[in-house]
Amino acid sequence: MTSTTPNIRQYNARTFEDAPEVPHEVELELTGVVPQELQGTLYRIGPGRFNTGGFAAGHIFDGDGLVSKFVIDGGAVRFQSRYVRTPKFRAQEAGRGAEVRGLYTQARGLRHNAGQFAADSANTHAVVHAERLLALSDIGHAWDIDLDDLTTKGVCDFNGRLPRLSRFSAHPKIDPVTGELFNFGLDLAPRLGMHIPAGLRCYRVDPSGRLTTIGVVPLEDVIVQHDFAITENYLVFALSPITVDPIKGALALAGFGTIGDAAEYRPEKGMKIVLVPRNGGRQRVIECDPLVYFHVGNAYEDSGDIVLDLVQHQSSEFLSSALKTFRDGVLPLAACPTRLRITSRGRVLRDDIEMVACEFPTHDERRTGREHRFTYLTEFADGSSVIAKVDHLTGELRQHAFESSTTAGEPIFVPRSDNAAEDDGWVLVLTYNAAEHRTALHIVDAARIEDEPVAIARLTGHFYPGFHGSFTPRVAGSKAASQK
Repeated sequence: MTSTTPNIRQYNARTFEDAPEVPHEVELELTGVVPQELQGTLYRIGPGRFNTGGFAAGHIFDGDGLVSKFVIDGGAVRFQSRYVRTPKFRAQEAGRGAEVRGLYTQARGLRHNAGQFAADSANTHAVVHAERLLALSDIGHAWDIDLDDLTTKGVCDFNGRLPRLSRFSAHPKIDPVTGELFNFGLDLAPRLGMHIPAGLRCYRVDPSGRLTTIGVVPLEDVIVQHDFAITENYLVFALSPITVDPIKGALALAGFGTIGDAAEYRPEKGMKIVLVPRNGGRQRVIECDPLVYFHVGNAYEDSGDIVLDLVQHQSSEFLSSALKTFRDGVLPLAACPTRLRITSRGRVLRDDIEMVACEFPTHDERRTGREHRFTYLTEFADGSSVIAKVDHLTGELRQHAFESSTTAGEPIFVPRSDNAAEDDGWVLVLTYNAAEHRTALHIVDAARIEDEPVAIARLTGHFYPGFHGSFTPRVAGSKAASQK
């Protein structure tokens, strides 16, 4: 990496106060003018509640998932939010939060930890596919959420096709041409006559919502695998050696120590890039020097090579120890965009883009699996945030700066029309303003990203503006719900 000094991602500690639900749609206060061509619904999800019913989250990942929607229609913006009704949420509502074990949070008493997997908080990503809104995390199945009123319908196991002991991870990819959704999950299902193996089970979900397994990536160790990419022909996994230590893992399952703390970065194990054919067949494995990353931008095929964009971190401590300081509002971060080129001969070439500290890489989703020109990222400087737009053709870096004491979440690009140019549209981004203790939706012209927002829709209250979400041109809301 080009930087060796972590940037301090400074939040006001009130960012992580428990956020109330907004169970019915409200119209938001607007500054500026919402473009008439911009119609649809932005769904977001992230941890919104950290202290309820005796549960006190020891890590930001253990906060309850708050799913929200911003309905953009006729120049107005309507807002609604609800918590996902997981077993964890219901236990806390019943006053049994002290009995809940999180990924990095121990329950009170050994009997509530021993033999217990971490409770699913359903707080990482909100994805729309096959007329479903799915709330996702890395440690559970998918949760089926009503597209209009955000009520929790229940666990989505794809009509029993998702194995009970497998997972459905937080970063599925949708092919914009075929309409298929691809994903993976850590597979711990036992094989006959063998010990419990570890592998990444790869899934295809067709446009009608039917799930099939297309392969399993074998693993020598249980690893922390958060994200992946697709191209026109492959699923692309960069297997960073963030592994679960067998002894620490066994102790955690026995109730001594948290499951999250059992993982550690082991660079001596090296790194593998695995290409899984989308239509079945032999997997290709390329070994390379290791790196730490959590989020992928995009990938594509280029004359026999595979190009993979991701955000490389200086250390895995951001995942483990640093995110435990969320209550103090201080999160050290050292990360930069990195492009890997996996050549047809098995070499892996790296190109880092120097930035202060960034995360949440996104792109025009019409280009998923295909060559893209622009990557959007959230760049963090002391006390505020910047949305960065990287032009991979010219190398130009352009930025949209927010006012002081404002922290931004993930940028989502929405094209002006189906056939618009790659940056002809808007970037939607949620922000938290510490001075006002309010969350807001900013609408920024992607082609003129340095300019002031074309519109800002402000809540009367707040919620943490992360982690991930998606936009759909479908206008959700109470009217749509009443017509079901």
